[in-house]
Amino acid sequence: MFTILKASTKRLAILVALALGVAPLCLSWADNDTPPLKTEFYKGKVVPLADILNKQGAKLDADAASSWLALVTDEGKIYPLVKDAGSRMFFKDAKLLNRPMRLTGRLVPGSTLLQVVNVHSYVKGRLHEVYYWCDICTIRGYEAGICDCCGGPMEFREVPVK
Repeated sequence: MFTILKASTKRLAILVALALGVAPLCLSWADNDTPPLKTEFYKGKVVPLADILNKQGAKLDADAASSWLALVTDEGKIYPLVKDAGSRMFFKDAKLLNRPMRLTGRLVPGSTLLQVVNVHSYVKGRLHEVYYWCDICTIRGYEAGICDCCGGPMEFREVPVK
């Protein structure tokens, strides 16, 4: 009988430990009232924010100018880009600026800041995937520079979307 009690106590202890371990997860799911960020397409041209401000009579500090880019839509809306992995290709490769693009992204809640998730370009009106390619490793990257894998050069590619 003592063996049965000992086994039951062990099982009970394991169940209690599991319940305590899972409880914070369950509570965080229950408390999460924040709606998921909505991802949408934004069409326009990515340009330096300093250029936009200069046209409107405002001047961005010289040390800040290289850190700010914005998407200007065909309708004239301005969406400053969040500088992160999704938009980094624009900051590192000037040939992507001032040309027709379709950015997939989401607005930071309560702002017009655009967080870029995916980038496509328009070439002669046709949608293209934009990425950088390493021939050595045969992998894609999403910023100009050297391959993280082998250190070789990454080649710019624009491939029509099928």
